[in-house]
Amino acid sequence: MTWLAYEIHPEVPPEGVEVRMSFERIAEMAEAEGITFVVPKRLRNSAKAHQAALAVEHADPAAAERYHDRLYAAYWEDELDVADPEVLVSLAADVAIDPDVLRRVVADDELLPALRASMTRANEWGISATPSWLFDGRLVIPGAQDDDFMADVITRLRERPAPPTG
Repeated sequence: MTWLAYEIHPEVPPEGVEVRMSFERIAEMAEAEGITFVVPKRLRNSAKAHQAALAVEHADPAAAERYHDRLYAAYWEDELDVADPEVLVSLAADVAIDPDVLRRVVADDELLPALRASMTRANEWGISATPSWLFDGRLVIPGAQDDDFMADVITRLRERPAPPTG
């Protein structure tokens, strides 16, 4: 699996918005998997969090997955403001990146072009939601899906040969 920077809700302003949607299905799936998930009171803009993740991935590749896990916990468990550079710097306390550099990068949106390029690439692949799953370079499944559905997709893809390239 490869992580691709893609904003959850790019339309959400930096200060966030009150949640007006149901997360019931996602909460049920998270519970079934033993994943902590708190239905947020506010949706937060994730652009700065993605820029921080890109900076961490570049500065300390071994810490990238750990940082992603912390971002998840900050957003979906602790309801922290992931648009706040100080929150993002605090999550990188043990990462090999200069805190002042990380603070500047996210405060000044220095990696916003890289985030936008990542989203454009994803859109070219047919991805328009998070999470999305690109199988075998030929099928995009948007959203959180249950295990049976995903197993069926994988089985069907294995039964069908990939179209010829070139």
